[in-house]
Parts: sequence; C-alpha cells; structure tokens
Amino acid sequence: MKKECKVCAQPFDPEAAAADPAQEAGAFLARELYEDAGELCQRCLASRGTLGMMYCREFYG
Repeated sequence: MKKECKVCAQPFDPEAAAADPAQEAGAFLARELYEDAGELCQRCLASRGTLGMMYCREFYG
C-alpha cells in the first residue's frame, strides 16, 4: 500500500526497510521526537536523520 510523504508529497511504501544509518536515525526521530512515524518517505527520513545526527547531540552524542 502506497502512501504520500507529508514532506515531499511523493508516493512511498511505508513498510520499506531502512537502507542506511541516516534512514534509521530519521525513523528514530519520527517515532521519538516528531511523532510522524510512517508518514515520511525514505529520502525524507534520510535527510532528517542526517540533520539529526549532525545537530541533535542529545540523541546521538
């Protein structure tokens, strides 16, 4: 079942497994901080995860 990403509006599969650490970090932030798990595509999760690893030292220190 395809969903639309709430950030970029592209269709994606919410059941797709994370392919790299940035996507895993983005999924963690989606669950724990932003409460939007399952709403973002893998590309947007990876972008969020990369920024989170760079700037959110309280999670990844």
